Amino acid sequence: MKKILVAIDFSPASGNAYEYALWLSIETGASLNVLYVNTATEAEETVSEKQRQAMVRRENEAYRERLRRFTMNYPHYGPHETLTKALPEAYLVANGGISSAIAATARDIGAGLLVVGGHANHQLRDYLFGSVTTHLIGKIPCPALLVPEEVNYKRPKTIALAVEGGLKEAGTPPSLKNLARELGAKIEAFNVDMLPEGGGHPGGTLQQSGGVGGTTTVHNESVRSGIQYYLAQNPADWLALYLPRRTFPERLLHGRLARHLVWNSSLPLLLVPEREDAEAQ
Repeated sequence: MKKILVAIDFSPASGNAYEYALWLSIETGASLNVLYVNTATEAEETVSEKQRQAMVRRENEAYRERLRRFTMNYPHYGPHETLTKALPEAYLVANGGISSAIAATARDIGAGLLVVGGHANHQLRDYLFGSVTTHLIGKIPCPALLVPEEVNYKRPKTIALAVEGGLKEAGTPPSLKNLARELGAKIEAFNVDMLPEGGGHPGGTLQQSGGVGGTTTVHNESVRSGIQYYLAQNPADWLALYLPRRTFPERLLHGRLARHLVWNSSLPLLLVPEREDAEAQ
């Protein structure tokens, strides 16, 4: 991984995500790029296109300067702390829709990881129409790490990978294997086998397959509760979710699971799109 992109909206959640991404860049040696999306690009019809573009350029430069100020001040760190000596490689400002602009920027700079902060309290509108993060699910060109607002950085030792079927080690997404290798983390893959209604052991069961490094199967009444059950039995530092290509009905159902995890995961959530790994091979 050569580049990390972190999206900033100047909120405490994005400040925490920035600090998390900065530690990741230090530990992996990847360069860090910060991005703000300027959505206020409309102007009155009386303003010419040339004037509008000039106005947008001024706004973008002002936001670029704000990004510099936002990322350079660490009043709670001493002068010799690691983070006071690390700075982003680039301060980027994009225009347009937030999720589309973030995804396009990640693609344009060749980011190997996108980091986004998750707000502790979602507004009702987020649940009705989807937050920026959930809109990103179908657009990300690279793995995206959602960092909950209340989670501080610690080097991950274990990444729990939720997969479908009996995915073996050889089928683990290449980008995830590379990232885990750089961080010195182990990947523990598991899948959820849904039980018939009223069947099986209350709360769920675990079944190991494939010997050492094989995939653990969780027998549970739903995928959501199966993931929760697995994590209760096998604590992890990150939860990873593989997003394979799907038909529309499958995408709709799987999208609901991803959105549920985005809103409810207490762990940093890593979303790994299939198209990124197909292109990487």
